[in-house]
Amino acid sequence: MTESELKRESEKAVEEATLPLVLEIIPGQAGAGLIDIYEAGTYSGKTLKELCDKTLGKEEWSIEDHQVVEDIRRQLKGGILLCRGRQISGLARDYAKLEETEAGERYFYVAVRALKPQEGGKEKGKRKK
Repeated sequence: MTESELKRESEKAVEEATLPLVLEIIPGQAGAGLIDIYEAGTYSGKTLKELCDKTLGKEEWSIEDHQVVEDIRRQLKGGILLCRGRQISGLARDYAKLEETEAGERYFYVAVRALKPQEGGKEKGKRKK
């Protein structure tokens, strides 16, 4: 690694140790989804898929959030998780954007969309009579 790459990796480690990560999983084409917050350091070294699975596995959601979880699970039956236009793989931090609240508090934000392929259309192998 070059010196600048080592410096950037060191900066990433410091940011992960000091900033929380906000994960939002959005079902289908919905405008908003399920939001989970990971405190600084708790997501270090974890893949985005691991965090999504952990978030979807929680039981302490509100009734409204349980409906969103069910929508996400329905999308994932035959579907995939996408972030920034590509299927997720790799560390959660690699997908995060640095954002800031109005009060000046910094955090990482990752939006993941659960998409199921479009349904409908003609079935293969069947002809119109």
